[in-house]
Amino acid sequence: MRERFLEILRQGIRQGILLVALGTALGITWRELAPDPLPWIGFWTPSAVAGRHLQGLEEVSLGEAWSLHHAGRALFLDARDSMAFESGHLPGAIHTPPDQGDAHVPELQALSQAGMALIAYCDGMDCPLSSELARVLQGRGVPAVKVLVNGWSLWQRAGYPVERGKAP
Repeated sequence: MRERFLEILRQGIRQGILLVALGTALGITWRELAPDPLPWIGFWTPSAVAGRHLQGLEEVSLGEAWSLHHAGRALFLDARDSMAFESGHLPGAIHTPPDQGDAHVPELQALSQAGMALIAYCDGMDCPLSSELARVLQGRGVPAVKVLVNGWSLWQRAGYPVERGKAP
């Protein structure tokens, strides 16, 4: 009986080692094939993770975004997909995925020149959509688009008001 137990235990250990090795090999392969792989060694603080996408862009803090919104001087640009936008977005936000940024350029240029702060956001510390949108708009002549990193989650966690429904 004891020998049978030890054989089952050895077999389980071998299978466990095999699964760990297979998982490691799959993870390494996935990382090597990824279009934007994470570095092997790096700083994983929230600002370091977000900084991967912010290079050359201006970040706005949650407090500053709230103050601008409260003063009626912020226009939020939601870079997430339409389902995420419909399920909830920052007040008065315009649904503007990066690939549709061109559609809003004339109105955004006018609003920016009138003193409105344009704030792009998405969800997640490593979400590149808001940065991509800011770059698209700046490339089309819309100045000073700021990025609220992890905007949707931060805004909700702070208990600030949100809206639901489709884009107008």
